[in-house]
Amino acid sequence: MDYKGKGFITSDIFMELALYYIHEEFKKDQYIFIQKEILTDYHLMVINGQMGGWFAFLWDEYISDSSEEQTMVQILQKVKDSICHKGSYISLEELQAIPTMDNDFKIFYNKPFPTADLIRILDALVLMLQGNWEHEAYDMHINYYYSPL
Repeated sequence: MDYKGKGFITSDIFMELALYYIHEEFKKDQYIFIQKEILTDYHLMVINGQMGGWFAFLWDEYISDSSEEQTMVQILQKVKDSICHKGSYISLEELQAIPTMDNDFKIFYNKPFPTADLIRILDALVLMLQGNWEHEAYDMHINYYYSPL
Protein backbone atom coordinates (compact mmCIF):
# COMPACT_ATOMS: atom_id res chain seq x y z
CA MET A 1 0.00 0.00 0.00
CA ASP A 2 1.43 3.34 -0.96
CA TYR A 3 0.05 6.85 -0.67
CA LYS A 4 2.22 9.81 -1.63
CA GLY A 5 5.42 7.81 -1.25
CA LYS A 6 4.63 6.34 2.16
CA GLY A 7 3.08 2.97 2.82
CA PHE A 8 2.99 -0.51 4.21
CA ILE A 9 3.16 -4.08 2.97
CA THR A 10 0.41 -6.61 3.57
CA SER A 11 -1.34 -9.37 1.68
CA ASP A 12 -3.84 -8.35 -0.99
CA ILE A 13 -6.49 -10.59 0.62
CA PHE A 14 -6.38 -8.45 3.78
CA MET A 15 -6.82 -5.30 1.70
CA GLU A 16 -9.71 -7.00 -0.07
CA LEU A 17 -11.40 -7.38 3.32
CA ALA A 18 -10.54 -3.83 4.42
CA LEU A 19 -11.78 -2.29 1.17
CA TYR A 20 -15.06 -4.18 1.45
CA TYR A 21 -15.84 -2.43 4.72
CA ILE A 22 -14.46 0.89 3.49
CA HIS A 23 -16.53 0.69 0.32
CA GLU A 24 -19.74 -0.10 2.22
CA GLU A 25 -19.41 3.32 3.88
CA PHE A 26 -17.84 5.12 0.88
CA LYS A 27 -20.72 4.30 -1.48
CA LYS A 28 -23.25 6.26 0.58
CA ASP A 29 -24.66 9.30 -1.23
CA GLN A 30 -23.55 11.71 1.50
CA TYR A 31 -19.91 11.40 0.40
CA ILE A 32 -18.90 13.52 -2.57
CA PHE A 33 -15.79 12.73 -4.61
CA ILE A 34 -14.99 14.13 -8.04
CA GLN A 35 -13.92 10.67 -9.25
CA LYS A 36 -16.30 8.60 -7.12
CA GLU A 37 -17.28 6.36 -10.03
CA ILE A 38 -13.64 5.49 -10.76
CA LEU A 39 -12.95 4.88 -7.06
CA THR A 40 -16.07 2.69 -6.88
CA ASP A 41 -14.89 0.62 -9.86
CA TYR A 42 -11.44 0.30 -8.29
CA HIS A 43 -12.85 -0.77 -4.91
CA LEU A 44 -15.07 -3.37 -6.57
CA MET A 45 -12.13 -4.75 -8.56
CA VAL A 46 -10.23 -5.25 -5.30
CA ILE A 47 -13.23 -6.69 -3.43
CA ASN A 48 -13.83 -9.14 -6.28
CA GLY A 49 -10.23 -10.35 -6.23
CA GLN A 50 -9.38 -8.96 -9.64
CA MET A 51 -6.14 -7.49 -8.35
CA GLY A 52 -5.02 -10.62 -6.51
CA GLY A 53 -1.29 -11.18 -6.73
CA TRP A 54 -0.82 -7.63 -8.00
CA PHE A 55 -2.25 -4.81 -6.02
CA ALA A 56 -1.86 -1.10 -6.60
CA PHE A 57 -3.28 1.36 -4.11
CA LEU A 58 -4.72 4.08 -6.32
CA TRP A 59 -6.14 6.59 -3.86
CA ASP A 60 -3.39 9.12 -4.53
CA GLU A 61 -4.45 9.18 -8.19
CA TYR A 62 -8.19 9.49 -7.59
CA ILE A 63 -8.56 11.46 -4.36
CA SER A 64 -8.50 14.94 -5.80
CA ASP A 65 -7.65 17.30 -2.95
CA SER A 66 -7.29 17.80 0.80
CA SER A 67 -11.06 18.08 1.20
CA GLU A 68 -11.50 14.62 -0.30
CA GLU A 69 -8.66 13.33 1.88
CA GLN A 70 -10.53 14.59 4.94
CA THR A 71 -13.75 13.00 3.71
CA MET A 72 -11.93 9.69 3.29
CA VAL A 73 -10.52 10.04 6.82
CA GLN A 74 -14.10 10.51 8.08
CA ILE A 75 -15.15 7.39 6.20
CA LEU A 76 -12.26 5.40 7.68
CA GLN A 77 -13.15 6.60 11.19
CA LYS A 78 -16.77 5.48 10.72
CA VAL A 79 -15.59 2.11 9.44
CA LYS A 80 -13.23 1.80 12.40
CA ASP A 81 -16.07 2.56 14.82
CA SER A 82 -18.24 -0.04 13.11
CA ILE A 83 -15.48 -2.65 13.28
CA CYS A 84 -14.86 -1.87 16.98
CA HIS A 85 -18.53 -2.54 17.71
CA LYS A 86 -18.15 -6.07 16.34
CA GLY A 87 -16.06 -7.08 19.34
CA SER A 88 -12.78 -8.96 19.12
CA TYR A 89 -13.58 -10.82 15.90
CA ILE A 90 -15.53 -10.54 12.69
CA SER A 91 -17.59 -13.70 12.74
CA LEU A 92 -17.11 -16.48 10.22
CA GLU A 93 -20.75 -16.06 9.19
CA GLU A 94 -20.18 -12.38 8.37
CA LEU A 95 -16.97 -13.12 6.48
CA GLN A 96 -18.66 -15.82 4.43
CA ALA A 97 -21.57 -13.49 3.61
CA ILE A 98 -19.32 -10.84 2.03
CA PRO A 99 -20.27 -10.62 -1.64
CA THR A 100 -17.24 -11.22 -3.82
CA MET A 101 -16.45 -13.00 -7.06
CA ASP A 102 -13.12 -14.09 -5.57
CA ASN A 103 -13.43 -17.84 -5.01
CA ASP A 104 -10.32 -17.84 -2.81
CA PHE A 105 -11.84 -15.31 -0.39
CA LYS A 106 -14.31 -17.74 1.17
CA ILE A 107 -11.69 -20.48 1.32
CA PHE A 108 -9.12 -18.21 2.97
CA TYR A 109 -11.50 -16.68 5.52
CA ASN A 110 -12.45 -19.95 7.19
CA LYS A 111 -12.48 -18.71 10.78
CA PRO A 112 -13.24 -15.43 12.59
CA PHE A 113 -10.95 -12.51 11.76
CA PRO A 114 -9.41 -10.39 14.56
CA THR A 115 -10.85 -6.88 14.44
CA ALA A 116 -7.61 -5.50 15.90
CA ASP A 117 -5.77 -6.42 12.68
CA LEU A 118 -8.33 -4.67 10.50
CA ILE A 119 -8.18 -1.63 12.78
CA ARG A 120 -4.38 -1.54 12.34
CA ILE A 121 -4.87 -1.31 8.58
CA LEU A 122 -7.51 1.42 8.95
CA ASP A 123 -5.31 3.40 11.36
CA ALA A 124 -2.41 3.22 8.91
CA LEU A 125 -4.62 4.44 6.06
CA VAL A 126 -5.80 7.38 8.19
CA LEU A 127 -2.23 8.33 9.04
CA MET A 128 -1.24 8.06 5.37
CA LEU A 129 -4.08 10.35 4.29
CA GLN A 130 -3.20 12.85 7.02
CA GLY A 131 0.46 12.84 5.97
CA ASN A 132 1.54 11.49 9.37
CA TRP A 133 2.63 7.99 8.29
CA GLU A 134 6.43 7.88 8.40
CA HIS A 135 7.09 4.47 6.86
CA GLU A 136 7.81 3.70 3.24
CA ALA A 137 7.51 -0.09 3.36
CA TYR A 138 6.33 -1.03 6.85
CA ASP A 139 5.59 -4.76 7.18
CA MET A 140 1.97 -4.89 8.36
CA HIS A 141 2.29 -8.50 9.47
CA ILE A 142 -1.08 -10.12 10.09
CA ASN A 143 -0.91 -13.60 11.54
CA TYR A 144 -4.46 -14.67 10.63
CA TYR A 145 -3.53 -17.96 9.00
CA TYR A 146 -1.73 -19.23 12.09
CA SER A 147 -3.94 -17.59 14.72
CA PRO A 148 -5.53 -20.00 17.21
CA LEU A 149 -9.18 -19.46 16.20
